[in-house]
Amino acid sequence: MGVQGFFLAKAGLLAALLLGTAQAQRITVEFWHSMGGVLGEATEALVKEFNASQSRVQVKAQYVGSYDDGINKLLAALRAGRGFPHVIQVYDIGARIMADSEAVVPLEDLARKNGFDLDHLLPQPRNYYTVDGKLFGLPFNSSNPILYFNMAAFQEAGVPFKPTWSLKDLEEAARKLTKKDAQGRTVRYGLSIPIDSWFVEQISYNSGEYFCNNENGRRARATAVAFDNPAAVAFLDTYARLVREGVAANTGRNWADSQSLFAQGQAAIASYSTASLTGVLRQVGNRFPVRTAYYPYLKERNGVAIGGAALYVLKGFSEAETQGAWEFVRFLLEPRTQAKWHLATGYFPVVKGVTELPEVRQAHVRQPNYTTAIQQLATSKVNNASAGCLMGAFPEIRQYVQAAWEEILKGKPAQEALKEAKAKADAALERYNRSVAGR
Repeated sequence: MGVQGFFLAKAGLLAALLLGTAQAQRITVEFWHSMGGVLGEATEALVKEFNASQSRVQVKAQYVGSYDDGINKLLAALRAGRGFPHVIQVYDIGARIMADSEAVVPLEDLARKNGFDLDHLLPQPRNYYTVDGKLFGLPFNSSNPILYFNMAAFQEAGVPFKPTWSLKDLEEAARKLTKKDAQGRTVRYGLSIPIDSWFVEQISYNSGEYFCNNENGRRARATAVAFDNPAAVAFLDTYARLVREGVAANTGRNWADSQSLFAQGQAAIASYSTASLTGVLRQVGNRFPVRTAYYPYLKERNGVAIGGAALYVLKGFSEAETQGAWEFVRFLLEPRTQAKWHLATGYFPVVKGVTELPEVRQAHVRQPNYTTAIQQLATSKVNNASAGCLMGAFPEIRQYVQAAWEEILKGKPAQEALKEAKAKADAALERYNRSVAGR
């Protein structure tokens, strides 16, 4: 081998060794999420961008099914003591469960250790995921419920648009917007809302009511539910009455069925998450103009709680891996990252200053519906009602509320149905609290 060949071979060997060392030093962070469809595409795009932005941390994202599927898979892995990820997305109602699990590195600890000022976060998302005075999760995909309007139907029926609606206003508008054929069959419903406990929770919060005791579990641990409050009763009785009269649709628990009805012009008003906005606009296409408004209240508007989910960093990994997980979370808190997420999905930004970015301002001019959830949040009162209910066994309790809604649609008075559901929910909450006693 000549001198030149020797040095080339040596240089190649050195490069291979350096590459191997770099690959060995690169940290892999496992990330479980529950974002499918349009939301899944946006999630994977952020992961890909983070991985390309640096060479130290490689995030491997895995879709683990619905929110229920994700938390159940995590709890099973924690019981087994293996197989859990570095970072997981858990829905809003899992906040108490995650804090009680003792498996989470509180986000507040990571932020303070790394010099991140938590005052950059909006107060409502920070308030929601603060448990016993400490912020546990990053409010990643935060949403709130909004009303969706078919403005062609509004114009046809002579119903004026307004941004805020009481339950009574909504009922009156729905009646005017309903169309029936000569045989009295409904061809366009005035209103369509899926059977989901979230909408009962939000009418409670927005009316200044609690969904669980001890001020939504914020003053002390929740020991009983409060979903038989006047706002929830009025909402469910009203909706059942409108269904019986052919004014409101009963599409069951499947949001997709309700969204299809709205997109086809067969429902003039609907209520979904702001996270549904991009998908709904795609479904509607050019059939009719869509406008959005704030979620209704019973008598006086208080403010909605955030929905969606948070990201949690789990214990049980090396300091380097935990730091890598934080770097991924920190990337997601960047204003420009938040801007991309907001515009790709409809979820609102959770850090300050995002709405002032030029790309966001321009997008809001082109599509004003993206501002509705942000404005609704900004004008909501920050108190323990709008903070949302913090309690264990929430996933199970939601099932009791939804079953009660179904009984109400069959003719049972809301007060009676919710009283029966409350007994089951209180028992579930008591079992949960016993299971974590002493932690």
